[in-house]
Amino acid sequence: MTTSTSPELPAIPTPTPVRPATEPPPRLGRLLSCLALVVAVFDCCFWHVNGMGFSVAVFALALAGLILANREGWKHRKSSILLLALLAGAAVAAAIETSTTNTICLVVLTLLLAGDTWFGAVESPWGRWLSQAVACLMAPGRVFWLSARLMEVAFGGGLGWTGGVIGGCLMAIPAIVLALIFGTLLGIGNAVFGSWTSNFFDWFWKELALCLDPARIVLWLFVAFLAMPLLRPANISSGWYKWTQNLPRFPELIPNRAAFYSNVMTLAVLNLVFLIANCADAVFLWAHHALPPGVTYSGYVHSGVNSLIVTVLLSAFVLTGIFHQNLNVARRRELKGLGLLWIAQNLFLLVSVVLRLKLYIERYDMTVLRLGVIIFLLLVAAGYGLLTIKVLREKSLPWLIGGCILATFTTFYLVQFLNLAGWSANYNVTQWEKDKSRSLDVAYLRGLGPSAWPALRRAADDGAAWDNYLLIRDIIDQDEIIEPRANFDFQHWREFSLRAYWNSGALEDKK
Repeated sequence: MTTSTSPELPAIPTPTPVRPATEPPPRLGRLLSCLALVVAVFDCCFWHVNGMGFSVAVFALALAGLILANREGWKHRKSSILLLALLAGAAVAAAIETSTTNTICLVVLTLLLAGDTWFGAVESPWGRWLSQAVACLMAPGRVFWLSARLMEVAFGGGLGWTGGVIGGCLMAIPAIVLALIFGTLLGIGNAVFGSWTSNFFDWFWKELALCLDPARIVLWLFVAFLAMPLLRPANISSGWYKWTQNLPRFPELIPNRAAFYSNVMTLAVLNLVFLIANCADAVFLWAHHALPPGVTYSGYVHSGVNSLIVTVLLSAFVLTGIFHQNLNVARRRELKGLGLLWIAQNLFLLVSVVLRLKLYIERYDMTVLRLGVIIFLLLVAAGYGLLTIKVLREKSLPWLIGGCILATFTTFYLVQFLNLAGWSANYNVTQWEKDKSRSLDVAYLRGLGPSAWPALRRAADDGAAWDNYLLIRDIIDQDEIIEPRANFDFQHWREFSLRAYWNSGALEDKK
């Protein structure tokens, strides 16, 4: 008896877009002005800066504004408005405290905004975003495109006022040369005029030498190279990403009956292996029975975490492959049952890994990395939730990939607002206050930056922590660490951090 199959709907529906045959007019005047402004703002925000801070938020918002300035008639879609709102939120997070997670969010949102507002003919948000990703890969070609357009302007009759500007610069060369010749002669004959011109040229050459720093020029060119595909992306054909709309299932290499029994045996054996490992965790980890001889607490609780994480991730890939086969195999109830059982065992294994980390943190210390691992495990659990839906509802692989991408970005976006360093510092100091025989790694807390300052003050104010107090005094005495982060003024605004400003009171001298 054959099982009827129904066609599967694509996970990310993308109507075939109607793309223009040629690119829109280049608008070189606007493009070059925005490109120069991007370089100027980047230089102002990051050249010779002592640390990332408020300048990251300023540059991100300025770049988003310049991207929109190069869009004519872009549709105010809900996705574009949402991206702008998310970008503004990420800029606020950067002003509070810049982090790696925050920087990743800003970069991703900027790329998505550029594609969402440029590829207006593509109806699907995924299509617009993927088109922008390809446009960024074609960034070297944008250099040649811009060079060709400039040649057309200078020698092909010009495009708008840009051609006039370039032509005017060329015509000004004789006037500048003659002005230098006669200015030199007048300076020799007129002492006052000579003094003025001498002072002017001393200032001019000094500033020119400062601006013509080779490293600085290379940085300008690199920033312009990266900004070009954001301001003016290449015209991407819609055909290249159509295959992502509904990735085909694996071809039928062996008969369906043989594939079914092979997969059943695979899942049964793997379930048995995981069951034995999980029973060991239930006895020795959850029930706290004494460990067998030769097994150390550190080795059981901490050393195996990385291996178990790899095991869980590999399990997810295996399950995805098994249930991306022909529907005649993948939709069989027996296979689904074994698959769901393996998912449940992987989730139990994930919880056991979290418990291992918890026990290790309680015995030793909290770190930002260990908090990050816990957050990563929660993300993996969310991925298994999506995988469960794929198995039960027979969703396509693009649906699963799209869901995992959205879950990952959501996690990154939320984490950028979390004060992981502050939580780690407060936990470690609190545990040390409860048990003074416990070691307190003050050097690590100091390296966490402004987030740990209140916890460090608590440790320093304790009467039994004289060495800790001396370390706090070292931080207080080093104004170059505190002032650039905590003071918003003309000199330090680029390094400014709201969290440093809020926590700077903890480092005030309280003698």
